[in-house]
Amino acid sequence: MANTSRIAHFDIDEIFSSCFKEKKYPFSLELKNINKIDKTASLAIISIKSNSKISKEILKKLPKLKAIITRTVGVNHIDLKLCQEKGIAVYHVPDYGAFAIAEHVFAMLLSQTRKIIPLGKETKAGRFNWKNGQGFTLKGKTLGVIGVGKTGKEVIKIAKGFQMKIIGFDKIKDNTFARQNNFKYVPLNELLSKADIISINIPLIKETRHLINKDKIKIMKNNAILINVSRGEIINTKDLADNLAKFKYICLDVLEGENLYNLKEATIKKLAASDKVLITPHIAFFTDLTTKEIAKITYQNIKNFLKGSKENRVI
Repeated sequence: MANTSRIAHFDIDEIFSSCFKEKKYPFSLELKNINKIDKTASLAIISIKSNSKISKEILKKLPKLKAIITRTVGVNHIDLKLCQEKGIAVYHVPDYGAFAIAEHVFAMLLSQTRKIIPLGKETKAGRFNWKNGQGFTLKGKTLGVIGVGKTGKEVIKIAKGFQMKIIGFDKIKDNTFARQNNFKYVPLNELLSKADIISINIPLIKETRHLINKDKIKIMKNNAILINVSRGEIINTKDLADNLAKFKYICLDVLEGENLYNLKEATIKKLAASDKVLITPHIAFFTDLTTKEIAKITYQNIKNFLKGSKENRVI
């Protein structure tokens, strides 16, 4: 391992803390936090999460930086072109537990469709009454999976256990998986028009930013259920908030600009005030098993960089 004084990990909370040996910081790597970091001029390797935005200004503060290890699947928080120009290697975690994210899709979905949260609160308040508890059965409903990659496939596997009908959209089609799991790929607009429940499981790239907007929402069924566990920016949040009447439920583990989450902001206020909307704080990935796996792959990626391996290397 390299000189540990030249390695630092950012966004390390109490749960992750025991997994990392080198210098650890509880905050993101941002300009406002630079003065809190020891020996920035000598850092050679850093590990980060998506709240750390690697920009030109940040890299100026880290002149000796040689490798960025992001503890995420996505890399949209890193200026890859600039890193390539500067010869800075970027590694990511291709999969630390797609199954865990898929589990969260159904945790959120069932919380809403079976009214778990409001009825649980009523019962604890002393009202043991089933009359407001009619649920929404998943069996026989059509699930539309946008993005049939690692997470999308795990969502489909779970959906089969609920005896749901499944359709998928992806530019890259795994026809063998489709045959094995008895679903078909359809164009995006067809999926939106036919699905009772829509699960978004795609990465954030230029082409997917605001993929779900007011025009796409119009295509959806009335009383559709929308779930997003990928990246908040895939949905135009204002368009979503302006069209709440369209949906039966909305389940969001991610939000556009979530690091600036503020209930005083009009769009967020509208979402948070609606009983139709369930928001969790980007925790779909966060389980006992995935925590250990993320740390394990992070260290493997540091070793990959030191020995010149391209495994998990983005650039």
